[in-house]
Amino acid sequence: MKDKLPEFFFTKEEMVKDLLAITPIKPEDVVLDAGSGNLVWFKNLPCLPENRRECEIERGCDFYEWKEEVDWVVGNPPFRDKNGKNQIPSWIEKSSTIARKGFAFLINHKVFNCSPPRRLEKLKERGFFLQHIRIVSDKRWFGRYYYLIWGRENKNFVSWELKSY
Repeated sequence: MKDKLPEFFFTKEEMVKDLLAITPIKPEDVVLDAGSGNLVWFKNLPCLPENRRECEIERGCDFYEWKEEVDWVVGNPPFRDKNGKNQIPSWIEKSSTIARKGFAFLINHKVFNCSPPRRLEKLKERGFFLQHIRIVSDKRWFGRYYYLIWGRENKNFVSWELKSY
């Protein structure tokens, strides 16, 4: 089998605007577009221009090396690395260590299979709770996609059981 680089699925600007409109970002918030790709999220962030940050591996910025705390981390992260490994759990983990207020990502259905109770419990211990899910589709992509917003308020939107049956 040939080595294959990960595919890039850039988000349409209209979808980005709609998703950012439901994200509780304030103008004074510092916001990171992680995995900024073609900068469509970055250009549409609803914060002051001087409070926008972006990180893209193709431009030499590795999100996993990001140190600056920000209020929000948003975007459409890469689903797989060059070896085919699912990056979503690591992306969420990293975001929970640098975000002060929350993080929101456009993710495929696999997010639900990589969100076991122990991972949700770890996010809870860090003070993050799933607040909202917006289901979207794009005819260029297979299946439905989910814009998940995590924040600091526990709205009891999602619950879990740590014991295994």
